[in-house]
Amino acid sequence: MQSIVKMNEELKIRLFYVLSITAIVANTIGFISNAIIYGFTSITIFTLVCAIIMYIAGIMGMYTKNSKLPSVIILVLGNIIEFPVLYLVYGAYYILYMILGIVSTVLFLEEKWQIIGSLFIFFYDGIVIYIKVMYPHLFAGIEINPNLIAILVTYFIAMISIVMMSIILMKHYRLQQDKLSELANQLQEVAHLDPLTHIYNRRYLVEYLNKKMKIESQKFAVVLLDIDDFKSINDQYGHIYGDQTLQTFSDSMKKNMDNKGIVTRFGGKEFMLVFDDINHEVIEDTLNKVAEEFALYGKQSKGIELSFSGGVEVFYQEDEIVKLFNRADHKLYYAKHTGKKKIVFDIDV
Repeated sequence: MQSIVKMNEELKIRLFYVLSITAIVANTIGFISNAIIYGFTSITIFTLVCAIIMYIAGIMGMYTKNSKLPSVIILVLGNIIEFPVLYLVYGAYYILYMILGIVSTVLFLEEKWQIIGSLFIFFYDGIVIYIKVMYPHLFAGIEINPNLIAILVTYFIAMISIVMMSIILMKHYRLQQDKLSELANQLQEVAHLDPLTHIYNRRYLVEYLNKKMKIESQKFAVVLLDIDDFKSINDQYGHIYGDQTLQTFSDSMKKNMDNKGIVTRFGGKEFMLVFDDINHEVIEDTLNKVAEEFALYGKQSKGIELSFSGGVEVFYQEDEIVKLFNRADHKLYYAKHTGKKKIVFDIDV
């Protein structure tokens, strides 16, 4: 949950980076082009002031990692002040900036304000356009007729802003998707692990066997294990030692099962091993090593004898998981009731 919250916060900051960088670059280009084409007029100074304010807002957001206020400053400055003023001064060609402003509002304003903000700017721009068209004499003193170069620069700034936003947004989108995919894999892995022993749980075991059973001509062996007299161990030495015993047993199985199959916690004090090889000697040798290490742990930790019993069953085609489990459980039951501390491969009738 914390990872998701962190990712959401990171996404907000990344979106702010896109907004601030695009705004700063576009305003800087606008100022330079105005200075070259028209000289240092009042409108050129105006674009410089807007660029400086946006630069300060961008630095503030990047430094504090809080993008709310800086985003609002940039969007309000652009949509409410700068773009309408440029339209009133230069005319219809600068409607491109107004459209760009509405798009930016939808992309970068917080979700709950997106519709209200974009509608407000839409009607606000509509009123500005209406006043400009219906009362042109009000702006006769400040109006400038842009030449071809100015029009092309306007088009260039609008297009480069759109391209920049698109490229950076797509880059961040792919990055976010990769992080979400990684998080999903981590969550899936956690869902498949037993929290105490950190080996696979029964849920994963069933999924794993279902996939394995679909492979044609697939043969494998399962071994159902049960720690002998585990209740007495818990009662005499406490649950902490009981948990340590389960963890030690799991670690030993994982070590000795390396590249041979998987280790799972079947439930409680029962475990199931899945061997890719059905060779009797491989299975027996692996279990003997686990038995030796487990017995050694019991002697060194509490001076007691620790052992386990088990039942081995081989899977053949057309078998079912439940039947496979039942046969292994039947052999385990036989081992527990005929002296314990043994692994049963076959039951003599």
